[in-house]
Amino acid sequence: METDKKRIEFIDLAKGVCIILVVLLHMGLPIDEHVPLLQNLRMPLYFILSGLFFKTYGGFAQLCKKKINKILIPFVFFYVASYGIFYMLITFAPSLSNSEATGILDIFTQRTTFNNPIWFLLCLFWCNLLFCAISVTTKEEWQRTIAVITIGASGYLLNRCNVQIYGCIDCAFSSLPMFYVGYMLNKTKLLYSNKFDKYTPLFAAAILCLALLLVNIWPSRINYQTNEYFGNIIIAYSTSILVVLSTLLICKIIKHLPIISYFGRYSIIVLCTHEMIRKFVKPVLGILTDNVYVLAVVVLTICLAIIPLCIRFLPHVTAQKDVLAS
Repeated sequence: METDKKRIEFIDLAKGVCIILVVLLHMGLPIDEHVPLLQNLRMPLYFILSGLFFKTYGGFAQLCKKKINKILIPFVFFYVASYGIFYMLITFAPSLSNSEATGILDIFTQRTTFNNPIWFLLCLFWCNLLFCAISVTTKEEWQRTIAVITIGASGYLLNRCNVQIYGCIDCAFSSLPMFYVGYMLNKTKLLYSNKFDKYTPLFAAAILCLALLLVNIWPSRINYQTNEYFGNIIIAYSTSILVVLSTLLICKIIKHLPIISYFGRYSIIVLCTHEMIRKFVKPVLGILTDNVYVLAVVVLTICLAIIPLCIRFLPHVTAQKDVLAS
């Protein structure tokens, strides 16, 4: 995934679909009301895509260094930068600081932060560390499976006992099974051309129908940011796995859509910036219209414009270049 030749096109497309769905939701579009299955798709797709390319890089220390560069440094930079903006706003323009955020320690004291979407990066960082620890201390796949199920069950029990571990640690417990599904998918031939590709449309349609059946008969989902479970835990995970798998197969058929795939390739930049863009654009745009669809188009357009700027001027904090030497 480090050079154009090594990139798998449909993965960028899947990432693009995922980040655009995230942005649309945060703009206030009622997409979940119209398509409830999207609640089972968005975050599970992100975690499964992340698990697809998991590697230990030779050991726990090496993986930590890699993930600090690619995940933790972007999180810290955009978290601190957003609170710099927060403090300036509450000082000079309080009306623009409308948020449940209280201060820079929010990540340790509550679920809501000023740049809320980047919770995913911290959660993903813990997922990588947890799974690396499992991988280097187990020899058999069944042992890894039991360890992942145990940790996932711990996330569920924490929710049922109304226990919250801030810093997204309990969220990582509940997210780890989805991450592991991605890891296991990488052991199949899904990512590459194979003799079953001619049946991909049929497989995708069948799996999607099954997911729709589950979500209509027994609606269940997990809010990974708040570590909340709705409905049946087994059905929630199963529905998500099915809808993610069907989405990946559909993306494999399509392969590439220029703008969406571009968003996917640089999804970390869009993830870290779109909420801050919304905070500034919405009040200005509100003078002309309060249409959320217009807001979404404007924010996505600005995201598209700032991606090359971030690549050029902020490569070390947007996962384009490493800060810590390998």
